[in-house]
Amino acid sequence: MASAATLCITPNLYPKIPYDTLKDFAPVSTVAAVSYVLVVHPSIPVKTVQEFIALAKAEPGRLRFGSAGSGSVTHLGVELFKSMAGVGLLHVPYKGAGPAMIDLIGGQLDFMLDSLLTSTPLVKAGKLRVLAQTGIRRSVVWPELPTVSETVLPGYEVSTWFGLVAPAATPRGIIVKLNGAIVKGLGNTEMRERLLMQGLEPVGNSPEEFGKLIRDELPKWARIVKVSGAKVD
Repeated sequence: MASAATLCITPNLYPKIPYDTLKDFAPVSTVAAVSYVLVVHPSIPVKTVQEFIALAKAEPGRLRFGSAGSGSVTHLGVELFKSMAGVGLLHVPYKGAGPAMIDLIGGQLDFMLDSLLTSTPLVKAGKLRVLAQTGIRRSVVWPELPTVSETVLPGYEVSTWFGLVAPAATPRGIIVKLNGAIVKGLGNTEMRERLLMQGLEPVGNSPEEFGKLIRDELPKWARIVKVSGAKVD
């Protein structure tokens, strides 16, 4: 089971890794996608992404955001936002999303990108305010919540995924058989409900579609890493 981080982000962050994403693996199927949301501390006087950008432009470099660490999706996603919106934001890296979220709730940070699953109960409890989700399409988990792309920054997308890969030399017949089993399993109602409860949107696509996703994501994250100047701690 691989992820966008292992196959598409890590190769762009580390000068040497013991695998080649495109040469060493045979895509089987994308299993699930993970949605992120832009959340702010309730003390920040904004309710929309447009207002957030206006505040960031009025006070460049003041708004602080936490991440799960330098080079993480929650870091690079904000770096992409910065470059597209033309704003200055202060990055505070943590060793994991949990400690960062604790400081956001406590007011030591101003905003974060966080998974929809962990942020939803905090938003409902009034501990955070959600501005938008970051996928290219609205999440089926929270369909009434708009995306950053549709509100103010067309084309902005930050999401991640998990998928099954096999060794590159795996016979085509085995790839097809594995793919059929995964797609069938993800079509099961109970399975889909269990995944959705964990903030995972079931996918289940062909090996060719998963392969295209990987090939598209590699240069995308390469651009974000280059723009951000991200370094691994």
